[in-house]
Formats: sequence, structure tokens, C-alpha cells
Amino acid sequence: MTHLRSTSGAAQDRRLVQTAVKGLTADSGDAVFLPYEHDAAREFRQEHEGVHFWCGTVNGCGRPLFTRIGEERIPHFYHLGESEAQCRLAKKSRGRLDIEAPMISAELKRWRQGRDLPEGHVDFFDPIDRHDARYMHITGPAGTRETRIVLGDVTIVQVQQDAASAQGREWDWFVHERNTEVTAILDRQGVAYGRFRFVMHATSATLQVFLSTPDNVGDWGRISRYVPAPNRAPRLPKPAPPVRADSRLAPARAPVPQQTAVFGPAREQVDDFARRAPRPRASEPTQWYAPAPRVPAPRSEEQIANEFKDAIARLEEALAQEDRKNKTRCARRLRALRKAHLKSLSSDDNRAVKDLLRRASTS
Repeated sequence: MTHLRSTSGAAQDRRLVQTAVKGLTADSGDAVFLPYEHDAAREFRQEHEGVHFWCGTVNGCGRPLFTRIGEERIPHFYHLGESEAQCRLAKKSRGRLDIEAPMISAELKRWRQGRDLPEGHVDFFDPIDRHDARYMHITGPAGTRETRIVLGDVTIVQVQQDAASAQGREWDWFVHERNTEVTAILDRQGVAYGRFRFVMHATSATLQVFLSTPDNVGDWGRISRYVPAPNRAPRLPKPAPPVRADSRLAPARAPVPQQTAVFGPAREQVDDFARRAPRPRASEPTQWYAPAPRVPAPRSEEQIANEFKDAIARLEEALAQEDRKNKTRCARRLRALRKAHLKSLSSDDNRAVKDLLRRASTS
């Protein structure tokens, strides 16, 4: 068994190209990625001896790539000369996630041909500040049906605008299963879409699409079997909850006029006017009333006696077990009961309760 030597985290340079397409041209859809481990990368190089690797035209520059397996950096693909400085894939490498774009574009080209649609041209949108918001357009001649693919985890503004437009309802949509924001937008608009995912292998991946059935039960399968579902009517926004008839709004407070300081004779006139101003009558009802205090329901003598029995039994049990914490709590309860119902206790019962409390305090 070959031993796979691990690579330290400091040696993992995320700017390096980790994926490529193999074949005779850069338009190939046979995408692969180079393993991070040095021993596995050397095995990959031996297995693909004589194979041409390219920086795919979907998300790369289309130039030839070569494998580089050093001792310090992780194994990766590289461009010859100064070509790497002109490649957008080398500047925004996502590691193994870069395999998703060339794979799904190649699969959807064949899927479109199976539906008598032209192969179309692929445009790859990727804002600089949103590295995971990858948005792909497959467009054909005028009057043909277009296809939209949304990768990544982040929703970009262009996706929201296209999904809300009338033209966007006529496109074929495919959304990665982890992009829940875009699926929520399409669900609100009633736009049908296909959910897809990638199953990673040693040096490649498999594309799968969720295939639904009329009874709303489905499974993952090949994209060639996918048939778009009809669009639904846009989902109306939820209505606001009705206002109850008994609900009252607090009256708005009138703005308090700003007063200026008054001194001298004018101040005496103001004070005299305030003393002579009529005060509101005590009989006039106010707008709001304070709730009446809750009065506990009276308890019968039998209920009070049962409470005393329970409190005494619990305190005696705590004393027998020498549980100081429980003893303190039970003594506090019995003391409160004795204070609240002292008049209803007989002299013998009162003496027994006092002796028990004294024994609890000294133990």
C-alpha cells in the first residue's frame, strides 16, 4: 500500500491551479484535479503519461497546463512562461471546486443537444468580491431557449434580477443544492429548476441531478434523464395579520413646547395664573385603568393542616439525612407557615413547631 505523505497547512498556496481538463483541446469536458498529497500526485502523473492538460475555456484561459510536484508547495498545475499572470483561474483558484464549472457546462451542452437545442455559448460570470457566486449562461441563437447555472453559496444581484424578470421564467435553471438563497428566490417566483450536486472521487467527480416524479418522490441520477417541470404561478406575499377589534393603540403624545426661563414680575404672573388655573376633577374617568391586584383564594383549615404536616415531615427527613441545604429550605418554609397561620395553631402544635425549628437551627 502506498503511503500518502501529508502536506503542512503553511505549504497550501490557494493561488495555485488545482484542476484542469484533459484531452486534445481546451474545450474538453473531461475535468480532473491533482491530489494534494505528493505520493498520490506522482501516481497521477504516471497514470496520465502522454495526456495533454489544459486550462479549461469555461473558467480558465485555454492554455496548456503541466504538473508540478515539489517538496515545499502542494502539487499543482502550472502555465509555462508568463501565461499564469494572465489567467483568471490562477488568480481566483478555489482548489477542487474549480472542477464544477467545466463538468456541468459539458454535461449541459450534451443535454441541450438531446432536446434539439443548439450547443450554445458559455459565459462565466464571477464578481471579484464574491468568489463563490459563480453564475454561468449558456446562450444560443436568437429565439432559442437559454440555460442558467448557479454555483456556489452566495447570491449575486444579477441572479435575483434574472429570476424576477419575465424572460427568466422561460429559461432552464440549474442550481447547486447548497445554494439555498437562489432556490428560495426561484420558489417565490414559481420558476422550475433542477438541483444538482457533485460526488467527489480520487481525481475526478460525478455530476448528479435530482430527478423528481409526479408523486413528489425522486432520487439523484444522470442529467441526461432530467426533464424540466412546468413553471408555477408566482407565490403571493403573505398577508399582514388582521388587527383585532379589541386591540388599542396607545395615544400619541403631544409634542412638549419648549419653554424659556422667566424671571422677575413676569414669573410672578405665571405662578399666579398657575395657582388660579382649574384642576381636573377627581370624578372624571381617566383613559387607562390599573389592573386590580390579585387576591389569593382563601384556603380551608384542612389545607393549612396538610401544608403543616408536609412541611414538618420534609424538615424531619432533611434532619435525619443531615442534608444542610435541604434542611435550610424546609425550615424556611415551615417558619413562613407558622408566621402566616400563628392564630390558627394550638399551643401544643405551636410548641412542637418551635422545638423543631430550634433543633434545625442548632444542628
